[in-house]
Amino acid sequence: MIFIYSLIAVTIFSLVLSSNIKKNPKIYYCIATLITGSTIGFELYRMFSKVKLTGVVNQLERASARGIIAIAFFILVMYAGALSPKLKLTRKLMSIRAELAIIASILMLSHGIVYLVSFIINTVPKLISGQNVKIISLAISIVGIIAFLLMIPLFITSFKKIRKAMKPKVWKKLQTWAYLFYLLAYVHVMFILMKAKHPDWPKNISYTLVFGAYLVLRLIRYKNSKNRAGI
Repeated sequence: MIFIYSLIAVTIFSLVLSSNIKKNPKIYYCIATLITGSTIGFELYRMFSKVKLTGVVNQLERASARGIIAIAFFILVMYAGALSPKLKLTRKLMSIRAELAIIASILMLSHGIVYLVSFIINTVPKLISGQNVKIISLAISIVGIIAFLLMIPLFITSFKKIRKAMKPKVWKKLQTWAYLFYLLAYVHVMFILMKAKHPDWPKNISYTLVFGAYLVLRLIRYKNSKNRAGI
């Protein structure tokens, strides 16, 4: 249940510190960068050694390396744009939506970089030599890499200076690719869960409910906006 715990913790963190995040975003970017750098360093070292972590530290490192904490932040970004703007919760999230997206992207770099390196070291040589690679493993990697590459321009253009330098229409059009990123993130997670020898139904249901509820809320908000516009 690391995903649920991470989502709860990230939600509380974002709501309680929303004003401070808005005033001092660079501090949180630095913290996220430190976490990402530490995760990348440890994971790369772990690839060539037998070092292991235990206890709470291990759980936190796993949540970071697997991108679970990053996904939790992205979910807040998603729901900020899907919930009713009349809610106080929505207004708080919307006030720091860009900052949360940047934090999420920085944290996701550790997952993307580590698994990209692992793919290059472990999978690419097998493909070149003609060895068998499980289709599900290949699907996980391909979907993950596409999502990661798609995240990069979304991440860069989330910074205010970059956004201001772009034409509003161009920026808005680019940001619509975030929906594809969210979809690929869900598919990536589902493929990973499908690869497991024994189905983890709590995880499957948790992710599906969260992403499914977002889709429903987003469609409702889209329909309401069309109705207000008289379409």
